[in-house]
Amino acid sequence: MTAMWVALAATGLFTGALTGFSGGSVFVVVVPFLTQVWHLPLRIAIGSSLGVDVVTSLLVAWGYAKSGAVRLRQAWPLFAGALAGPQLGALLSHAVSGLWLTALFVAVLVLMGINFLQHGIRNIPLMPQFPGGGAPGERAGQGLWRLLAVTGIGLGVGTVTGLIGASGGVLYLFALIYGLRMPLRPAVGTAILIMAVSALSGAAAYIARAEIAWTPMLAIGALSMLSGYLMARYVQKIPERVQAAVMGVILLGAALWMLPQLL
Repeated sequence: MTAMWVALAATGLFTGALTGFSGGSVFVVVVPFLTQVWHLPLRIAIGSSLGVDVVTSLLVAWGYAKSGAVRLRQAWPLFAGALAGPQLGALLSHAVSGLWLTALFVAVLVLMGINFLQHGIRNIPLMPQFPGGGAPGERAGQGLWRLLAVTGIGLGVGTVTGLIGASGGVLYLFALIYGLRMPLRPAVGTAILIMAVSALSGAAAYIARAEIAWTPMLAIGALSMLSGYLMARYVQKIPERVQAAVMGVILLGAALWMLPQLL
C-alpha cells in the first residue's frame, strides 16, 4: 500500500512538470496511472483526471502569464467550445465502449507525439511566423474562414475532453499554432488556460455522475500544482526545439503504456 502512495506522489509531481513543460493535459499520465496502478474504471479515471487538470492548469497558466506568455485576446474563438464541448463528450462517453475510448486515446497520443518529435529533431518551427500574423497572400475572406475553422476546432476539442479526459492542452495548442499562427511558447501558455476552462466544464459533468475518485485526485492535484508552477517558470529558458522533442517522447511513451489494454 505504501508503494502505491509513493507512486501516486511521483505521479503528481511528474504530472505537474509535464503540464508546465508542454501544456499537455494531465490525462497523458493520470488516466494510465489510475487505470493501470490503482485499477479504477476508465470513466472514473477520466473524471479524476479532469479534476486534477483544473487545479494544475490554473496555477501553471499563472506562471506563464507572469512571463508574458498568455495571449487571451487572440485565442477567444476557442473558449466557447471549451465550455460546451465537454458536456457533449461526457454524454457520448456512455454511448461508446471502454475499448473504443482507449483506442481513441492511444491514437491521439501517437499522432501528436510523432508530430512534435519530428519538429524537434529536424529543428523546424511548428508554424512559421509571417509579418502581420498571416501567411503571404492570405485574403481577408481566408482569414475569416480560418477563424470559423478554429472556432469549430474548439468545439471538437472540447467534445474530446469530455469523451476521453483529454482536456485539450495539446489539441488546443495545435489550433493556436496552425490555426491562429501563434508562436510555440505563448501558444503553450494560452492553451493551458483554455485547458483549465475545458477541464472545469468536463469535471462538472463527471462529478454530476459521481464518476470521480476524490482521494487520488486531490493528492495528485496538490503535488502537480507545485511542480507545474515551478516548471512553467523554468521552461522559458529552454530552446523550443528541445521542448517540442521532449513533448513528443512523453506522448509516445504514454501511448505505449496504454497499448496493453487494447491487446
